[in-house]
Amino acid sequence: MLEAIANSLPMCVGVGLSPLPIAAVLMMLLSKRAVETAPAFLAGWILGIIGVGAIVLTVPGIETARGEPTLLSGVLRIVIGVLLLLVAIRQWRTRPAPDAAPETPSLLARIDGFRFPQALFTGLLLIVVNPKNLLLTVAGAAAIDAALTDTASMVASLLVFAGIASLTVAVPVLIYFVERERADALFGEWKKWLIRNNTTVVLVLLVVFGTILIARGLRMLAAS
Repeated sequence: MLEAIANSLPMCVGVGLSPLPIAAVLMMLLSKRAVETAPAFLAGWILGIIGVGAIVLTVPGIETARGEPTLLSGVLRIVIGVLLLLVAIRQWRTRPAPDAAPETPSLLARIDGFRFPQALFTGLLLIVVNPKNLLLTVAGAAAIDAALTDTASMVASLLVFAGIASLTVAVPVLIYFVERERADALFGEWKKWLIRNNTTVVLVLLVVFGTILIARGLRMLAAS
């Protein structure tokens, strides 16, 4: 199980270091319905990771009966890595001009009007619809599946994956409820930085994790 968690950890970190969901939860914490929407968003985010991961764990052929990665496992990593690099190319081509003022994503602009259902659904969508988060979650779950054959260990590893990948969203929520007086000033600065650097951060993550996955996949193919 420790091997499965270690193998999935890079993808887990990649999911957690997503500027848009962090900015979204910060804006919810700065809104009038923070107590209602921020925990709902966190719940949707965790459910999205677990849901995608659970689907991947049911896919046959990722590991042998002895728990060794198969040819499919290596090919899957290469495909996901290539897709991440393609998303990175698209991100680079659509990046704003260096001197352009950072634009608030349309999703963030609507957050003030969110209630519990919208916040929950948004957290879920930012895993299922966002290409980077979806592909990295699939890759992380595939790493768990390729290392384990025991269902209980797979489920436990997936829960650990979801927990670590959710820390960057969960920690601001925790800070809000523990030190609410300081939250507005602190979260306001974090939100501005994330919006200003969203494209750069995502681009770096896509290139790094795309390259890692392709390299791992090639090693698996060479060993098979």
